[in-house]
Amino acid sequence: MELKLDHVHLRCQDLEAAVSYYQKMLGGEVVARIEARGMPLVRMKVGDVFLAFSPQRDDEPEPQSGLHWGTYELGFWVDDVQRAYEELKAKGAEFVIEPMELRPGVWAAFFLAPDGVKIEILHRD
Repeated sequence: MELKLDHVHLRCQDLEAAVSYYQKMLGGEVVARIEARGMPLVRMKVGDVFLAFSPQRDDEPEPQSGLHWGTYELGFWVDDVQRAYEELKAKGAEFVIEPMELRPGVWAAFFLAPDGVKIEILHRD
């Protein structure tokens, strides 16, 4: 069996605000707007990753706040963490961890996106 990651699907309180945020902060390019089972869905390319965005369905329970098991963060490789940090900060990104060396040769910083999604920018030497 051959496996490749196709996409990461994010549920959003405000679909258009989330789409706009990922476009502004990460240069996301909307590649499709469709309706799936009566629900709007936006497919976006960010670097070489595809993200899908949709609102909460009416028949789904409200999400629980706070720490939960499952997806922890989205990690994106960048060529220069400090430069990416400065660019994102200038665009209004809310960093929770500023650039730091995690271990020799590995630099990262973390910021918050809509709906509590944590995003890591990372560079490995």
